[in-house]
Amino acid sequence: MQQIIVPLDFSETSFNAAEFTTDMYSHRNDVTITLYHFYESEEDMEPAKQFMKSLRERLGEKYVYIETYIETGNDFVEQLAAFAASKRARLIVMGLTGKTALAQRFSGSNTLKMVEEDVCPVLIIPPDVRYKKIQNVLIASEMRLKEETPALLAVKEFLKDIKPAVHILNVDSSHYISLTSDFKESRDKMEAMLAEFKPEFYFMRLFDFHESINLFSKDKQIDLIIIAPKQHSFFTRLFKTQHTKTLIYQSTIPVLAIKD
Repeated sequence: MQQIIVPLDFSETSFNAAEFTTDMYSHRNDVTITLYHFYESEEDMEPAKQFMKSLRERLGEKYVYIETYIETGNDFVEQLAAFAASKRARLIVMGLTGKTALAQRFSGSNTLKMVEEDVCPVLIIPPDVRYKKIQNVLIASEMRLKEETPALLAVKEFLKDIKPAVHILNVDSSHYISLTSDFKESRDKMEAMLAEFKPEFYFMRLFDFHESINLFSKDKQIDLIIIAPKQHSFFTRLFKTQHTKTLIYQSTIPVLAIKD
């Protein structure tokens, strides 16, 4: 069984992430969705159990198998990462905001910290985004691939579930006038490794990233963006900028982050 984990802090955005996930995997008999809640005070344990039980019953009406799990500890991200590892989770699905102003300040960083934990891919659902069939996927790539990496394998497994049209967008500024030989080599290798999805390739200059992503997404009617941040890479820097926070927080498109 594929294990999908949805952390819940009982905010509207976490409920929306749970709704999105159950709609996405409805009628799948090979998937288990675990609703996960981390509590800080012992007095919250029993109310949380009852609430999770009723939510499980309601979401279970979508013909998907649902489990619940609640726990406490010293650090939400560490606890969730350990739980996901113990379940060999295929995917973690998270919203971006919390139930209070304080929670809203930290929820985005918790989501990005989960990506850094590198347990499994993290699907980030913007507020108020409802699930619809994912037909077009954008993979933002540095196009420096030389071999089939764990991240690429994770991308392939995810794509097999949804079978979309795949658009691969290169974000390297080194070939403004013409494509470099390294780019062509990596593109050919990626095309071969993703051949079953018949990907289409595009490239753009680095400094145009945010505007280009938005324009490209609108033009191609993109339903999901996939990024693979690397240590000391463009994507690592990207995550740390205010522009990126704005892009993610204000996006109306889900983002799948897979650490490479």
